Amino acid sequence: MKKATLALVFLVAACGSQTTPPQVASLSTPGSSAAPTSASQEQRPRERLDMTPEDYEALSAPYEQCLLGYGVDKKGRAPGGSGKPEPSKEEVDKALKACESKLPLPPWEKDVNNPEAVDFANRVVQCLRDKGVRYVEVHNEPGGDTVSYAFGGPNNDSASITLGLEHAKECEIASSKK
Repeated sequence: MKKATLALVFLVAACGSQTTPPQVASLSTPGSSAAPTSASQEQRPRERLDMTPEDYEALSAPYEQCLLGYGVDKKGRAPGGSGKPEPSKEEVDKALKACESKLPLPPWEKDVNNPEAVDFANRVVQCLRDKGVRYVEVHNEPGGDTVSYAFGGPNNDSASITLGLEHAKECEIASSKK
């Protein structure tokens, strides 16, 4: 009888108590230990360095569809051939805000929230210089969302621009493996 009463007490205590989920260690993903990000930013899709133009088009399609739902194209104009008047600044702002969660984030290697983004850009610039690009520099504009590089220098050297564009993807991928 004592055992049955004791078992009943444990059963009632187990049913009536609130249990907390066990604490489990988890691995952090890129960006989770860097600068704080908003919840919407964490859920946004992210571009990758190795994406083809078709991959990026597919990644950004939900964003573009969202904008179109507000009568705005990705350049903030009325969709081509729609015959609608140009949207007002307020309408464009409303669409951009509503669709922001679908706008792809830049590749993590170029994201200003990545503390190693400038180092990555410096490696890319060095790779480009090794390939003969004379005028290339890291471009980290305050308030921007990416750390990148600019080709051509002050005189827009066409050889540097052409070579830079030709080798940029290759140097980005090589620099991301270091």
